[in-house]
Amino acid sequence: MRRDPVGRSLDAAHYVSPFLVLGDPTPTLSLELAKAAVSAGAGMLEIGFPYGDPVADGPAVQGACERALAAGTSTARAMTILRDIHDACPNTPLNLLVYGNLVHRMGFDRFCEEARAAGASTLLVPDICLEESAPLKKACRRAGLGHVHLVGPLTAPERLKRIDAAATSFIYLVARQGVTGVRAGMFDDVEALVARTAASLRLPLCVGFGLSTADQISRVFASGAKLAVVGSYLANIIGKNVSEGEDALLRRFSEAVSELTAAR
Repeated sequence: MRRDPVGRSLDAAHYVSPFLVLGDPTPTLSLELAKAAVSAGAGMLEIGFPYGDPVADGPAVQGACERALAAGTSTARAMTILRDIHDACPNTPLNLLVYGNLVHRMGFDRFCEEARAAGASTLLVPDICLEESAPLKKACRRAGLGHVHLVGPLTAPERLKRIDAAATSFIYLVARQGVTGVRAGMFDDVEALVARTAASLRLPLCVGFGLSTADQISRVFASGAKLAVVGSYLANIIGKNVSEGEDALLRRFSEAVSELTAAR
């Protein structure tokens, strides 16, 4: 039986995971948004550390990073917010998405140890490829942190097998070629991609990049995914509502997450 990082079965359940950038729009509101997401039914949270050159991300997440950095969110401050989120939501898995320069600068072992101590369950570093990932995997193992790898629409079957063998928690499927962003139009190609990928893996499959509706989430779950991440859609909601005040922002964000977590 497959289990997530806090011990729940991944064979009988599906989890919707909002993506949040730590410190967006402020450190205090970042914590409140995470708590609101869990209260609205999020089964996991994917947590990003703000970074000035997020190469895998489109305009919405870039904007979230800019807001967080403008609010003074350093890597050290992000670790503190991460710990606060874990303390408030101790039963919710926290998957970190962190760019390689931030991990290199601190050192693999120190970063993984501090992340695990702050409550992280798993770590995804999107710009460290399979061939260069052995030191990071070892650091994750020593810290007790799950190691997540990315795959995409163009990942060859043989490479998919090698990535599946290297990862230790789940596989993150990029559902569209390119950067993060809300996807419009036909979705049949995504369903086929998810089904084909899930059937090839020993590990549970997480799908992200482009998901923005409960219908899309239901369809990737029906195709074999166990986890679904929604990022740009929610980052846009934060960006559009941040000037309306804390209460209005939290209310609109909670409503959006509740609509997404209705997918099963």
